[in-house]
Amino acid sequence: MDAFWDGLSGDMKFYWALAIFGSLIFVIQLVMAVLGFGAGHDVDASGGTVGGHDIATGHDTGFSIFKLFSVQSVFAFITFFGWGGVIWGKNGLGGFFAALACGLFMMVATSLLLYYLMKLQQSGNINPCDYIGQTGTVYMNIASGRVEQGKVTVNIQGCSREITAVADENLPTGTSVSVVQQVDGRRFLVKKI
Repeated sequence: MDAFWDGLSGDMKFYWALAIFGSLIFVIQLVMAVLGFGAGHDVDASGGTVGGHDIATGHDTGFSIFKLFSVQSVFAFITFFGWGGVIWGKNGLGGFFAALACGLFMMVATSLLLYYLMKLQQSGNINPCDYIGQTGTVYMNIASGRVEQGKVTVNIQGCSREITAVADENLPTGTSVSVVQQVDGRRFLVKKI
């Protein structure tokens, strides 16, 4: 091994060092992900977004250029730049640009892969303000005066959800309603459409 390493030029030692270091980090990330240590997810420092996805609202915030420089994409660049240099580094400047192209390609590919994987992620939670403006159907009578509560079925995010509702007027079962506002932590005001 010493003879091999000593026989390399300075730039080839650099390429080999990057390739080995990047590959080692890749293997560590892979083992951690397989064992369930959560390696592979970047979280914004504010805790508000994950991979361009707003946790609180569940809406996609778009592809951010800063996600191009995530931990995974930087290590992908280092690894593939290193291996590209190992393969083509003997070709001088042309080999350097080939290695650079390999690294940049894998950096962008990794960023896009993580972006699209994060778009598939859903928490399943619905924020109460998401009900406002939605339409539904009364399935348990609602008395007038906001005194007695009833039940309304609302279709939201592709699922049928049940909410507790009050109203200013009598709403019998089967009435189409619109959710107007949240009255308290668990009840909504609805009106007939």
